[in-house]
Amino acid sequence: MLQALLFSAAVVAGVVYGVPDADGAMQFYGEKIRASLFTGLLTTGSFLLSLKIFIVVKFKETVFDTPGYRELFAQLKKIDPRIRRYAQVRNVSNLIFASIVSALIGAAAQVTLGLLDVFACFLACVAIAAFAGAMLFQTLWLVHTIISDWLDRTEDL
Repeated sequence: MLQALLFSAAVVAGVVYGVPDADGAMQFYGEKIRASLFTGLLTTGSFLLSLKIFIVVKFKETVFDTPGYRELFAQLKKIDPRIRRYAQVRNVSNLIFASIVSALIGAAAQVTLGLLDVFACFLACVAIAAFAGAMLFQTLWLVHTIISDWLDRTEDL
């Protein structure tokens, strides 16, 4: 989440220092960007919400409940008894949940704060959307990492 916050702050700083005309930027945002952000964030949040259980259950079944992973986990448990078998599944579940919440909050912000003609509200909407985008990217990266690990393990079997 810290990375998403830093990315969001960088985007806001880029808008504040990189846009010569604040009123023009707010007008452009209101006319061209706000509706697309609302639609995109709502769609992303809804899609992830509908797939969260499927993704988490499938990862558990196809990756973490396999005999090969059980053997690997038994070896890792000998090295570090504190590790948890489903820790990565929990991480994916928590990150997907955070991505869903941030996307839905971002969508709601576009049709609430985004309607106000106040520069601070404009920046808040941009920051929330950037945060939601960064959370989505982190979710995709974690899913990619787990799939890559799983494929590497199944190749070795």
